[in-house]
Amino acid sequence: MSESNNSIEKAGGGLSDEILRGPIAPTSIKLAVPVIIGQLMLLGYGITNTVFISMIDKSSTALMTGIGLVFPIHMCFLAMSLGLFTGMSSIVARGIGEKNKQVTDRAAGSGIWLAVGLALFSIAVIYLFSDNILPFLSGSQMSEEALNNGLTYLHWILPGLGMMLVFQTLLGVLQGEGLSKYYGMAMLLSTVVNIILDPIFIFGLNMGVAGAALATTISITVSLLFVINLFRSKKSSLPVNWKARHVERSVIGKIAYIGLPQTLSMISLSVASAVINNLMGSISEHAMNSWIIVGRIDELLLLAGYGFGSAALTQIGQNYGSGNMSRVLSIFKTNVLLSLALCIVLVLIYNGLAPYIFSMLTGVSDVVEGAVRQVRIVSFSYLGVVAAIVVTSSFQATGRAMPGLILDILRMGLLTIPVSYMLFYWYDAGATGIFYAMAAINLVMMVFALGWCYLYLNKLKQSTGLTEAMAFK
Repeated sequence: MSESNNSIEKAGGGLSDEILRGPIAPTSIKLAVPVIIGQLMLLGYGITNTVFISMIDKSSTALMTGIGLVFPIHMCFLAMSLGLFTGMSSIVARGIGEKNKQVTDRAAGSGIWLAVGLALFSIAVIYLFSDNILPFLSGSQMSEEALNNGLTYLHWILPGLGMMLVFQTLLGVLQGEGLSKYYGMAMLLSTVVNIILDPIFIFGLNMGVAGAALATTISITVSLLFVINLFRSKKSSLPVNWKARHVERSVIGKIAYIGLPQTLSMISLSVASAVINNLMGSISEHAMNSWIIVGRIDELLLLAGYGFGSAALTQIGQNYGSGNMSRVLSIFKTNVLLSLALCIVLVLIYNGLAPYIFSMLTGVSDVVEGAVRQVRIVSFSYLGVVAAIVVTSSFQATGRAMPGLILDILRMGLLTIPVSYMLFYWYDAGATGIFYAMAAINLVMMVFALGWCYLYLNKLKQSTGLTEAMAFK
């Protein structure tokens, strides 16, 4: 047997045997926990940055508001990185299930070159137009100090955001194999480095917000080097061809087919975030400050979706690739239930601790009050967002990329943004009215998303059963 075929057999063994034939719930938890830990670490250094930046001046709203202006740009890079991660995970998982040698041999190298090209282009464009981008995102009530803080932070964090694209591409390969433990390890390393460097750069070297951004850039770089070393030391069973001549256009096409809608979906969320930023910034800088710090902590509630969504992507992808459709629907239902159960626990904890969390991040009582009110209104509706993440991952695992984009466009583009503008400009409902609208829309979309995916996967199961019955006759 050739080395290539050996790599497929290795990738199909071990944990993949559990994925294809083992008990579903324990396997889901085994795959989800490292991703949840990794995302928790990612949230941890976001919160660490927030805490250290707030310590520069507890009475200032211009610091966190300025950083918040960069969030839609950060979201665009997260969109591209998640698209690459998802595309890689999906084609690797299905390639292993299908024992597709062309895909498993060329996936990593092709993905890396795609990521490098996207990173260089995006960084160059944003550096060139950054002076015009941030004022556009700021709303009408932003101070010059907040704008300057945002611009400084953006310039220092951009290189790290570019490296994140390559980093997530390689993590996608590992996730497709079922090696999610390395995701958690890489994120833990990044968080520890960031926590160590933050106070050194922010206070020791007196760099302020620039120091926080530089610490993040260095921490991403260290994690990228760690993941590259995993491939060089053969921790992954799949080969990486680093030379450009080994790039396979058909593999890049497959990555783009799955990843591009995911990227567009995240970009649509980024645009929506920019629109809501503009609304909040037009209410007051205090309202904007509350919105920004809640947005940082709200990521905690999405851990369940990220973890069990990734588990569903790997499990469904490999079972779909091997033709085991009767197992696919069971995997979907199990991961939905597990993700919702964990989300409920996180929501309860979040609501209980909200006043204490936000009091640590700001000394402005109006900002704390606004943040707690937002949590009380919106947090339980995150069950809908978590369910949508698992639904999107399940569709992607079968090679269908558009449903996730459609769901996000419906939720944000056709519902949340128009309703928010109507409430703000027509009914003068303020921030509270917007929060209630967001909560209601999240829950309505949950019912729609779960129903759509269930019907699709059930149809796959029935069509497979019919085919097998005909073959038996």
